[in-house]
Amino acid sequence: MISLQIKSQQYNYLLKSYKEYLQTLGYATGTAESWPIHVREFLHYIESNGITSILSIETSHITNFIRYIKQRTNKRNKGTALSSSSINKIINAVNVFIKFLNSTGKYIVEVTAQRAEDSFNERIILSVAEIKKLYEGTFLPHRQNSIALGQRDRAIIAIFYGCGLRRSEGKNLNINDIDLQKQLLFVRKGKGNKQRYVPIAAKHLTDIKDYLQESREWFLQEHYTHAKWFTMKDNKKENADDMAFFVGVFGNRMQEFYARLEQMKKRATIEKNVTLHGLRHSIATHLLQSGMDIEEIAKFLGHSSLASTQLYTHIINEKQNDREF
Repeated sequence: MISLQIKSQQYNYLLKSYKEYLQTLGYATGTAESWPIHVREFLHYIESNGITSILSIETSHITNFIRYIKQRTNKRNKGTALSSSSINKIINAVNVFIKFLNSTGKYIVEVTAQRAEDSFNERIILSVAEIKKLYEGTFLPHRQNSIALGQRDRAIIAIFYGCGLRRSEGKNLNINDIDLQKQLLFVRKGKGNKQRYVPIAAKHLTDIKDYLQESREWFLQEHYTHAKWFTMKDNKKENADDMAFFVGVFGNRMQEFYARLEQMKKRATIEKNVTLHGLRHSIATHLLQSGMDIEEIAKFLGHSSLASTQLYTHIINEKQNDREF
């Protein structure tokens, strides 16, 4: 979307100011980078339809834009439609852009884009048995250091399933955000720039502690391979990140979890697609099924509205005759 051209100087100026607005308010780096791209598509669309002033925006223009993005194909997976979650990200970006415009006092735009209805088919839920298989698969042999990689895989399960964190929350997690004594995890930059404390269950706490105290250092150190892998003490990698909780093979903050999830899925012989958000959906469903109060689950997940959490009741109702649950 970066290639979409905008001729209006006003639009280009506001787009730049919007990004600075997100950064000033402390939005996650990924959000501050991606939301202006979504807004660029919106501004390009309305400009192409003859709307050259921000004050000329009406509800119908927003409605037509949403209808457009629902119909256009996914730029990454050509031929497929955008998922409702992707559409909602674009809608969120536009809504916050309008909020930004109104905050300036110069541009009052009284319209709000309505979120798309979530599709239950997009929510891939692992059963408790499948989570157990995923966990047990982390003990199988790996290339390189089986102990370090296995412990980090179990930490991934602990953070994204056990604590229900979103991808950006887990990626941005620092080691000082974990309080092992109080069994709490602090989310500094959640969705909407909200903060929250998340309790850590005893089993997941053990896996987090093992990773922090034993294996994380392995990823920070230089390695040489001969007959086997070993670590050179006091010789950290050039890009070593001393604060990041999840550390990648180059010693920097881990950015991509897809490959690890694919390996974990393969070892566990699970046919379903395993994603970080799928782990979050799974813990929400399991907690609700276990009888936890829906308001507590909403707090646990960092939902700003109970409506988002109540969607899981529909999932349970649809699967209540499924032996997996």
